[in-house]
Amino acid sequence: MLLSIPKIKLAAALLLACALPVAAQSQELGDGTPIRMDDVARLAQFDAAAGSALLDMMAFASEADRNAVAAALLGQPMPSEDALQELPGTWSCQMMKLGGNLGAVVYQPFKCSAGSDGSFEKLTGSQRTKGAVHRDGDQLVYLGTGFIYDDPQPPAYADLPDPVDPQSLPQRVPEVGILQVINTNRARILFPYPVLESKFNILLLTR
Repeated sequence: MLLSIPKIKLAAALLLACALPVAAQSQELGDGTPIRMDDVARLAQFDAAAGSALLDMMAFASEADRNAVAAALLGQPMPSEDALQELPGTWSCQMMKLGGNLGAVVYQPFKCSAGSDGSFEKLTGSQRTKGAVHRDGDQLVYLGTGFIYDDPQPPAYADLPDPVDPQSLPQRVPEVGILQVINTNRARILFPYPVLESKFNILLLTR
């Protein structure tokens, strides 16, 4: 079950968002899709989140988990147009959570599915996500809702309340990440400063 303590408090995220350039405060991606201001802030801190989490991983994680994370990060992502053509279909997806005293936690693979319309969903496991991939300049941004498997009707990302209370039940949180497709059989979604549990998440996709 998801933890109830967020790693970024809403107030801190909003303060960071207010410090961004005016263009980044539009609360829209390049394709016009609305994005929450605190998720704009998370994307702006992508490199900082990755660096801090990887330092924790090197200090505290087991050798097996370090090797798994290193393998997940290998490979140059293809251009966004090609990536969108390769994404649709069924994937094996493995979540890796980085940061904190555990360093890294690598979960067993589950099942994910991507549609030709950009939709994406983690179909199995206790922690799930459902949303869509959007074009934002030369990168692809995933916006989704994180929820527990027995939630009968999790809302779409755009319908989440503002602010979100991670301690409320059923637990539903916004999720924002960068999608990188390496080739036909390998991709990953990278989540900077997720609302719950960790500093940086990697959802490794293989088939």
